[in-house]
Amino acid sequence: MCAELNGQVVASGHLEPTDTCYYLENEGKDSNYAHRFTLDTDSVGHEEAELKIFERLMERAAEISRSYPDKRIQVGCHCDYQDLEQINYLLSKGFHHAWNYFILKRDLTQPLPTFAPIEGIEIKRWAMETHSEREQYLQAEKVSSDGETWSMARLVWYMHGPEWDTFTAFHGDQPISSCMTWGISEERSATEQIFTHPDYRKQGIAKRTIVEAMKFLRDEKKRTEATLGVVGNNQPAINLYKSLGYELIDVHLLMVKDI
Repeated sequence: MCAELNGQVVASGHLEPTDTCYYLENEGKDSNYAHRFTLDTDSVGHEEAELKIFERLMERAAEISRSYPDKRIQVGCHCDYQDLEQINYLLSKGFHHAWNYFILKRDLTQPLPTFAPIEGIEIKRWAMETHSEREQYLQAEKVSSDGETWSMARLVWYMHGPEWDTFTAFHGDQPISSCMTWGISEERSATEQIFTHPDYRKQGIAKRTIVEAMKFLRDEKKRTEATLGVVGNNQPAINLYKSLGYELIDVHLLMVKDI
């Protein structure tokens, strides 16, 4: 949705379903499960138009909610922790704070740690060219995740993004740990979608996989920075990233409202 003035877009916004919305049409979750849509708006000096777009998108969320009377529909907005004006506005609209995201950065100009190979474990750049490989990846991610898992549509969307790559550790033909990368700017790339199979944790496999991704970004893509986001209460993951030299650079809040 957008607002135009003299033929120019001056404000825009979208209401985007997250992977939780897969269960709107499919079984597998109880009645308390939150099917969350992400709401985002932006403008260039036209805040009034942006607020009108926000209200229209909230009305659209209410329409969706009425279509699924037995489902719990939730709208989420991401905010920088310093944007008190936006946070106050969302609080006035009935939103509440759900959790924090820590944004961490690794300086790739600094030396990367080195690790000895682990017998039987191979880390490789995985293009996932076939449908069966993509299904294998999604199954590995599902087994390894405690939260929301990716859909095939989301995976394919990221694969078509700028400078997408994935580095995955295999035990035989089984993917057991992975780190995805994509371009952000000339200096920075993301190191995201990091997971490790529960049976292979605390063996240094995730560290080796992430370092392989960082080496690729440094040596092949000529990046000087790698960033990632992590939920603020995920202490094991934070400890892992800190041990690899990532440092906190920002904090984002997720504000949510049940519709």
